[in-house]
Formats: sequence, structure tokens, C-alpha cells
Amino acid sequence: MGIVNNFAADLHVGSIIEDRIEKLGISKAEFSRKLQMPQSNACRFLKKKSINTTKLQAICMKLNYNFFEEFCGREDTNAGTPNREWPIVNVGSTIESYLKEIKMTQIEFAELLGVKQPEISRLLKRSDIETEKLAFISKVLKHNFFEEFCIPTNGTSTRSVADFIREAQSQMTPIKPTYQIELTSEQYQKFLLQQLALPEEERIVKITAIPKNSPK
Repeated sequence: MGIVNNFAADLHVGSIIEDRIEKLGISKAEFSRKLQMPQSNACRFLKKKSINTTKLQAICMKLNYNFFEEFCGREDTNAGTPNREWPIVNVGSTIESYLKEIKMTQIEFAELLGVKQPEISRLLKRSDIETEKLAFISKVLKHNFFEEFCIPTNGTSTRSVADFIREAQSQMTPIKPTYQIELTSEQYQKFLLQQLALPEEERIVKITAIPKNSPK
């Protein structure tokens, strides 16, 4: 892969995911089962050059491999580590903090990206972003924002599976009608990760899931 300004500028995310499942020796059918979705939907990820960072992190957790390391020109040396934690990254806030650090205004940043200032304002309010767009921003600002998604080594805040599930639930778009079903804790986590990995338009109606081992 080509490294520019310490980050991989032109990665096809679907291809690196496909390479990983081949190294793991798992079939596409097994990959889809890991994501808890139909194989046709899972295989769509393998064709995408760019993936939303939140959805990519969900895939990272399922395969226990940090694909964000690939954008930093290296492989995940912690791959397969049990009970690992994942960094909590708010992309908009991270970019905004860096702009303040280098004393760049939103208007100046907008000019660099070739967009209007209101689009920058919206960007800085988002918690996630498409990987292709983040790579472009990293190149423009000469700062590798993908490093934020890599396993911290100095006490940086991390997210456990439980933390990630809570965030996944908060990002699900409420759609009426609402149903209530009972799930075990494990089923509850798998369900939310499955829904998060789907394109937003393919998510099913919002479900209030009550783990069986939790008080009603």
C-alpha cells in the first residue's frame, strides 16, 4: 500500500476486510454469520471502497482485528487478543481539536477541502465519517486521524464491548412501530452489532430488548 504523510492514502476497505477473512480461513458464509446478517448484505462490505468508521469498528470487533491500523501502514499486532478494548473516537471533536491546535479557522479548512463553511460545521458535529473522506482530510491537514482508532498505549480512554453496545443503541434511528421482545444478554449484544453493521436504510424497526437476566 502507498504511504503518504504517514497514512495509507488509497485503501479499498472491502479488499482489506476480504484479505483478512481469507487469512483467517473463514468463508463468506461464516463471515456473514459473524455479522449476524444475510450473506448478500455482508458481501456488500467487501465491495465497498469506503465504510463509515462506526460500522468498520463493529466489523473490527467481530473479526478481532483493528483495520484502522492498515490506514497507518501497519498490521494489527494485537489481532486475536481476547477481551480487548477499543478507543472511543468522536471524529468531529477530534478534527475540531486539531484545527484549534494548528490555529486554523473553519473557513480556512473549508477552502482547503473545497466546500462551504456550513458543511464543515456539520462535519465537526458528527461522531463518525466515511473512511475515504477521513483519509482525504488526513492528507489535507497532514495529520493521520486514523491513529485515533488504534489501540491506545498510554491510558487513553477505551470502550469495552458494553460501551460499544450502548453507543450502537444510541445511534439507531427510531422507527415506528416499536416492538418489545426478550433476549439473553448475548443475543442482545449480537442484535445491536448486527443492526449497526447494516446500512441505515436497511435497519429494521426499533426494538426495545430486555435481557432475560435483567430485572423487568
